[in-house]
Amino acid sequence: MKQDEILENYENRYKQEKNLSFYDLLIAYIIVAVFVVLFVPAIYIRNEIYYISRDIHKLKNKHSILLEENDDLKYRLKRLQFENEIILPLKIKIDD
Repeated sequence: MKQDEILENYENRYKQEKNLSFYDLLIAYIIVAVFVVLFVPAIYIRNEIYYISRDIHKLKNKHSILLEENDDLKYRLKRLQFENEIILPLKIKIDD
């Protein structure tokens, strides 16, 4: 009989449900809240940095394209100036 009682006490002790107490639950919520407070702003800031860097990259591409167009326009302007200042007067003198 003693063995049965010991075995029954052993089974009862380990079969009992272990629920969280209010204090344990409060600690768990506090830990989760701390992680949220720490990591949500960091994630937000990283996303903002990513989107801003994408915008900067787009603007740099546009800037380089505009610089190339500016160089092309300067070249065309110099060519037209050369044509108007040198070639056209020579043509007029030859035609006379």
